[in-house]
Amino acid sequence: MSGRVPTKAIYLEMESNPDLEFDHFLAEKLHMTVDELRTRMSADEYARWIVYYQRKGQRQDLALKAAKR
Repeated sequence: MSGRVPTKAIYLEMESNPDLEFDHFLAEKLHMTVDELRTRMSADEYARWIVYYQRKGQRQDLALKAAKR
């Protein structure tokens, strides 16, 4: 791979861009590359995945808080 970006730069880019990190998370879950994800998925479906995982995280947070009471 020519023009490879240094690992630290990639880490900093992911840290500062939650959408990029989510692209990788979702691609992994769907067994795709990020390029495949971006090419094959509509913007509407992508937005729905974001909402799905946000709501899932909220439910998990609420369950943890309830368990600590």
